Amino acid sequence: MLIKFVMFVVAIFLVTIMFSYQFGIVTRMKGLVAMNKILKSIIIASTFMSVNANELVDKIEKFKWENIDVTYIQDDKFPTYNVTIFFADGAIKDGRTKGVTKMMFDLLESGTNRFSLNEIADNLEFYGVSTSSNVTHEFSSYSYNGLAKDIIPTTKKICHIFRDAVYPDQELSKAKKSLTAQRQNLVSDHGELASTAFRTISLKGTPYVSDVRGRLADIKRIKRSYLQSRLKYFRDDVKKKVYITGPRSILKIKNIVTNECGFDSKASFVRNLDTEVKEIKKFNPEKPLIHFVEVPKANQAQVRAGIYMAKKEDPGFENLEFMSQYLGGGFTSILVKELRTKRGLTYSAWATAGMQKDYGRSILSTFTKEETVNQMVQEVIKILKDNSQAENISMEEIEKVRKAVKGGFAFQFQKPSSFMRQLVSLDNSQVDIKRFLEYTNSVDKITQEDVAKTIYSAFPYDKVQIVVLGDKKMMNALKKIAKIKVYSYKNFL
Repeated sequence: MLIKFVMFVVAIFLVTIMFSYQFGIVTRMKGLVAMNKILKSIIIASTFMSVNANELVDKIEKFKWENIDVTYIQDDKFPTYNVTIFFADGAIKDGRTKGVTKMMFDLLESGTNRFSLNEIADNLEFYGVSTSSNVTHEFSSYSYNGLAKDIIPTTKKICHIFRDAVYPDQELSKAKKSLTAQRQNLVSDHGELASTAFRTISLKGTPYVSDVRGRLADIKRIKRSYLQSRLKYFRDDVKKKVYITGPRSILKIKNIVTNECGFDSKASFVRNLDTEVKEIKKFNPEKPLIHFVEVPKANQAQVRAGIYMAKKEDPGFENLEFMSQYLGGGFTSILVKELRTKRGLTYSAWATAGMQKDYGRSILSTFTKEETVNQMVQEVIKILKDNSQAENISMEEIEKVRKAVKGGFAFQFQKPSSFMRQLVSLDNSQVDIKRFLEYTNSVDKITQEDVAKTIYSAFPYDKVQIVVLGDKKMMNALKKIAKIKVYSYKNFL
């Protein structure tokens, strides 16, 4: 009932804001008062939610299935289950042909030595099973969920797939054609292309620079044998963990997972990197370096900014999440206020920063018209510079963010499966669950000085990597305010 109440409060909040913006029914002052009251309601709800969070933590059970670490949370609310198989390696060692690991997981269900893609799909659909995979540079995972009564036949099918996937040439050819088309279509999706270019440019010189999806040249080179070899490596060598939620009866899949998936019980490899990256050179904020990606006939300028964050420079996830909300976490953020509300340079702007296991990234994203691109770049740098100084950050803004962050935190505990996804992330990042549960207390202690310091750590105004994507006509204007390094969009396909 509490969850429904909180969701109802948020729904009313969103409707209020929608009417205030679209129809002018409430004044700005009344809107802020209403927002304040609603946020207080959410905080009250989140206090009760924190009790629920502690209850979930108390329910966490950890044990071993041979060499596989298992984390289980009992959930009897519904007769359903969620299983995530975590692999302690990702795509970072794909070799010359990038994208192999991701395609290996994406095409797992494309066919085995006994069943075709259609037969596998029909079987999983019959049991109402949903599957998904996730591949990063550092780790990979495969998840499936369905009705608890069907977990035995479903897990047997999943294990058969892991053990006997053959990646039929016909299905591989279809997948390569589809991926090639998606990659080629990036040229017409300027927002996605700008983000892809920014990722490559900002991570240059690090092991993470390659795209886990691969580029056009990589996709052409992928062969069936590459996928089979990669799957064998993940089965035989990479350490696994299994995360499970559902009724206790589902733990009977133990013998299936240990005996029928083909997982080597001695697999122990865990990907760890301690990368030393060359220090980013400072620039004069009055004359920054802009990486310009030229796209013919682009009708607007896409702007990205951010940096690679070394593990040793981690400000802590508490500070990063708070700073992200303050700087670019929604329509009340500093970026939106300065770039949209005050200056009308854009319709949207957002920013976020976060750490993974061995590294982190920050990214600021917005867009503007061709004729205002200079002003946009200058304003972004000014916003970052101003907010890197505590005296420019108002306590009123800090308190608003504090309430919003604490309110949002509560929703991570709506159900055990949601909490389990958070737990997977925490385990991979080697963050103690107790620290996570103390998050709201940590947020209460964050000061203006903390926010300013974190902004400079994640978005240093005199080091930040700036990428602008647009038509070459923009370059003449940009040269007046910055040093320009030009790239062809083809470099990022």
